[in-house]
Amino acid sequence: PIVYWDQRGLGTVKLWSQAELKDFLESGQLGPDALQASAQEFAERFGNSRKEVKPTLLEQNRIAGIGNLYASEILHRCRINPRERSSTLTRSDWRRIHQATVSILEEAIRYEGSTLSDGSYRNAFDNPGSYQNAHQVYDRAGEKCLRCRSGIIQRIVQAQRSTFFCPRCQR
Repeated sequence: PIVYWDQRGLGTVKLWSQAELKDFLESGQLGPDALQASAQEFAERFGNSRKEVKPTLLEQNRIAGIGNLYASEILHRCRINPRERSSTLTRSDWRRIHQATVSILEEAIRYEGSTLSDGSYRNAFDNPGSYQNAHQVYDRAGEKCLRCRSGIIQRIVQAQRSTFFCPRCQR
């Protein structure tokens, strides 16, 4: 039997033939995997957007695999303000974003993801992940920044999603 549990209702399941899967993958609806894309691809695929960088990182047709929680963590590690326009970032900024993306996603995989207070995320064995214990900004609004120890983590809404950042570290 196949069991599919999606408590948050964010996912879908589709049964495709090989030809349908090939067509979908070639349609441009899904960009290259974030862990396989190069820093140059990050700059090319994200850097031409006039949108704020945080919502742009969530556009799966550009680069696939960066979720909301991880985008906040990536930008904090890079000291980039989530409201910065993607098109104003330099190649060096995109290299840093690429490096942070790979590092954070690989670490999150090792910790089997993030299970937040709602308990909605569970791994394939129905166990919680533990990457939430490594979060630097996500879901920490009102707390002191763990990096600079003086900024207070802020929560804003971008593209109907929560964004967390340190206004002191991420100017």
